[in-house]
Amino acid sequence: MTDVAERDIADRLVYRRAVEAAIWGMAAVNFEVMRSVMAPDRKIEFLYWSKLLDWRNQTLTPNPDLIYYMAFMDPGRDGPIVVDIPPATDEHVLNGSLCNIWQVPLEDVGKFGADAGNGARYLILPPGFDGAVPEGYLVLPSDTNQTYALLRSVLPEATQQALDSGLEYCRGIRIYPLADADNPPETPRRDLFGELVDTRIPYTLEFWKALDRVVQAEPWLPRDRAFAEMLATIGIERGTPFEPDARRVELLEEAVREAHASIREIYRNDPPFYDGRHWFFPAGRDFTEGQSHNFADGQVYPYTDRAVVYHMAFIGLKRLGVGQFYLVNLRDAHGEILRSDRTYRLRVPAGVPVSQYWSVTMYDGEDHTLIRGNATYSVSSQQPGLRVNEDGSVDVYLGPTAIPGMEANCVGTGESETFELMFRFYGVGPGVLNKQWQLDDPVVVDAAGHTSTR
Repeated sequence: MTDVAERDIADRLVYRRAVEAAIWGMAAVNFEVMRSVMAPDRKIEFLYWSKLLDWRNQTLTPNPDLIYYMAFMDPGRDGPIVVDIPPATDEHVLNGSLCNIWQVPLEDVGKFGADAGNGARYLILPPGFDGAVPEGYLVLPSDTNQTYALLRSVLPEATQQALDSGLEYCRGIRIYPLADADNPPETPRRDLFGELVDTRIPYTLEFWKALDRVVQAEPWLPRDRAFAEMLATIGIERGTPFEPDARRVELLEEAVREAHASIREIYRNDPPFYDGRHWFFPAGRDFTEGQSHNFADGQVYPYTDRAVVYHMAFIGLKRLGVGQFYLVNLRDAHGEILRSDRTYRLRVPAGVPVSQYWSVTMYDGEDHTLIRGNATYSVSSQQPGLRVNEDGSVDVYLGPTAIPGMEANCVGTGESETFELMFRFYGVGPGVLNKQWQLDDPVVVDAAGHTSTR
């Protein structure tokens, strides 16, 4: 065999393993990109937005209709960490989750979590912790050194007064090391509103640098040991500097682009939630069931499904379909990809089965973020001035320009080329999962909102 042939075989081995490793590592890279952008010094602090989100929040599919409170924690470094959640009030409901770096929920918190809205002190333990655990805590063992909290204060109405009141409630939440529990300190807080926060996943060498940081910082889980060999083949190994040469960089960047393309192909062809329509939940049953117990049954490890979810979103829910549920749509009623130069009508039938609110949010079809430069992002059941039809249904219009007289019901496509929709149910009623209530696909209309004849 010639030297050229041997090099070609070696390159193909690196490439094949890199594609698979990128798919496997997507959720952890998602976490690490967020952490490195928002909490580069790894301090315990709350990150929040003092106003409803705008396009400068370039995280993946954020919700622009509520308050986000986030914190990154490192119990592997700091020891057991307390997350102190106060009781909910009549005006404010907290929905949230505490997750490991793989976006696996350790527990849901708030009204639909383990404390059922009564408040609790959650105690996150680092991997292998064998110390004494005091009474009075909801104990959450973590299998990763780093964890994070994503907490949402669901507003009773879409007003600045409600937002300010929700922020005041959130100031009662504290995070601190268990060692400080006798005299808990105030948790530092940092307002990110107005800052450009870009945590889009980079499909370049930066992807591999992020994955290398994860490998250096985290223990190998038994289910993932095979990937330690895959990563070693491409140059990522515990205790070894990641220093790929020019040829290796070329291979790795091509491989992560192919991994991304493969995931997008699956995402664009996920099976529909409703027969004959195009709304879907971007993961299969193996993932949704496995995610709730950290894939502990040992039978199926759906890391490809995990990649599909976490290339376009973040955070895991232990009780999916209770506090929140989500459906995504990329296509109109004819099955064509949603184009930003067209106008569409989405009719939301009356009686959406939610106890809190519903919303439909538009994202850029290329990178799953709020469309840059836009001023409108969503329409919700709490929208001031929302026009409701006589039968209780709501028409939402999506396109380059607003329908005259229907501005509160419109979302602009802005500078995007394609877009996608996420329909959120907050306080999920039984009619959602049993599909007694169903959502139609968007239909093309003209600039006045009339149904197109095409």
